[in-house]
Amino acid sequence: MNIVRTDGDMLSCPAVPRLRAFVALCFVTTFAGVTTVDCQMDGPARILLTNDDGIEEVEDRVYPLAQELRRFAEVYIVVANQDRSGSTHFMSLSRKVTLESQLDYVSPAGDGLNRLEIHVVDGFPADCVALGIRGIMGDDPPDLVISGPNGGPNLADGWFGSGTIGAARTAAYMGVPALAISGLDDDSEEQVYALSRWVAELAQSELVDSLPQRTYLTVALPRVPPSQVAGIRVARRARLLDALSFERLAEVRDPEGDEETTSVWVLRYRAPTSPPSADSDVVLYSQNYIVVTPMRADEHDSQLLEHLRESVDRLPGWPPR
Repeated sequence: MNIVRTDGDMLSCPAVPRLRAFVALCFVTTFAGVTTVDCQMDGPARILLTNDDGIEEVEDRVYPLAQELRRFAEVYIVVANQDRSGSTHFMSLSRKVTLESQLDYVSPAGDGLNRLEIHVVDGFPADCVALGIRGIMGDDPPDLVISGPNGGPNLADGWFGSGTIGAARTAAYMGVPALAISGLDDDSEEQVYALSRWVAELAQSELVDSLPQRTYLTVALPRVPPSQVAGIRVARRARLLDALSFERLAEVRDPEGDEETTSVWVLRYRAPTSPPSADSDVVLYSQNYIVVTPMRADEHDSQLLEHLRESVDRLPGWPPR
């Protein structure tokens, strides 16, 4: 199968679906009527892009963003060979990870776009990030990792199981600042390009450039026309896992006649005992705000460490009694 370059030439790459040539569009510096202060830096020079939906979603979701990022950076797309949604930051530590195929794209001189490479990996989003940082881009690691855009929003406790956020978390833990982007309606070309332009501006911002070590940002964009986006808010995460419960549906007896039975359970969501706070991501997102939430990848608790050191005599002694 051939891949169309933006200059009209064709590249041959049998394992990667065809990528459309996109027409360059002009965007104003405001997004959805919200004007932001221009704090753009020179921006990252090398960016690693991934997602948790695999190579099949590169054309509609990842490639438009890559085209915007290539205006100021080299871009390396490293994605799984299949949909790996909900894989958190699982890594294939117990087996080899193979690079199935590779597309090298070097911009023709004078077209104003930087290098683009696409790599397809037999693994998970976290594998893609680790391989990208320590392998493919190992000689000159990325300045920024962007995971997404994901179709549905990752809100509240959704970060706990999200492959999109898991990839960004892996990057941050490995020392590279990261963004996890979700909420894209890829059926709307208007939203695809507005999101791509806005994320490119975010990537160049002083805020992202100054992210503390081992931190990352999650960004959820409303799936509405750009003109209906209410603005941008920084929000805490709602806690909704308490509203989950399991219900036992049935017990199935072994057809061989043994006494053992198999229980069938289903996960149910019930209304939370108390609604999310007004400043939570869930509530603000429902009001059509772009929601940005800061996250920390390193779960090491310095405060608890000092407390435990002071209380070490309260731990059971060794040998046990």
